[in-house]
Amino acid sequence: MRLASILFALSCSLSAQDVQTFEVASFKRIPPGTHSGGAIREVTPTSLTIRNASLGNLIRWAYGYEHFQVVGPAWRERPTDTIYDIAAKTAGPVSASQIDSMLQRLLKERLALSFHYEQRELPVYALVVERNGPKFKQSASAGETSVKSCAGYYCRKFERISMQEFAKRMDPPFTSRHVVDETGLSGVYDFTLDLSAYVLDTETGKPVLDARGAIDEEGALLLALPKQLGIKLQRKTAAMEVMVIDHVARDPSSN
Repeated sequence: MRLASILFALSCSLSAQDVQTFEVASFKRIPPGTHSGGAIREVTPTSLTIRNASLGNLIRWAYGYEHFQVVGPAWRERPTDTIYDIAAKTAGPVSASQIDSMLQRLLKERLALSFHYEQRELPVYALVVERNGPKFKQSASAGETSVKSCAGYYCRKFERISMQEFAKRMDPPFTSRHVVDETGLSGVYDFTLDLSAYVLDTETGKPVLDARGAIDEEGALLLALPKQLGIKLQRKTAAMEVMVIDHVARDPSSN
């Protein structure tokens, strides 16, 4: 019985080692100008399919680091002409975390990705309460967090949401900085946030654009939060761990 247990444990260990790499993996850079749509990832116990992904997308899925936590070439994030498709299969069923580990190894093998970690002072937004206090109340209902559209494309109704979760929802790419909750408010809340009046120029009726030429949702947030909710985004810096890319190839090695 003891020998059987040892052999079973050894078998499991060998199986875990066997599935550290994909059995088959196609890793291609899409020709510039031929890709369209957002990034898509499909994971099953035996496969990983990724389409229209930037290097930033791949790093986020493999390592869990958002783009503001990565220091590297500007082409890693959109807008960029460096977009990838991946189709990979495993030798047998594996967990989602093992798929992530396999993707890490694939990036190192095919793109020669190398990096190190550092602590750096980064620009962030602190979500804080205005002097007169918040203009919303704790939720009286129980259940999961709910976010629904209301009157207009830029209007959202939040129910049973914590300030930590609300701060997370304002993270890049919605704003240009990581948002940290410093409201000191515990519990969950109900409120409506409508940016409609702040994304259009009152004189011309045209959308207000940011430096990238996109609709300035961040600027709208900075104006709307104090007026509608009694909270605001305050610019500051904070120490954060970042992934610093030392080397990465734009074109993957042959499949």
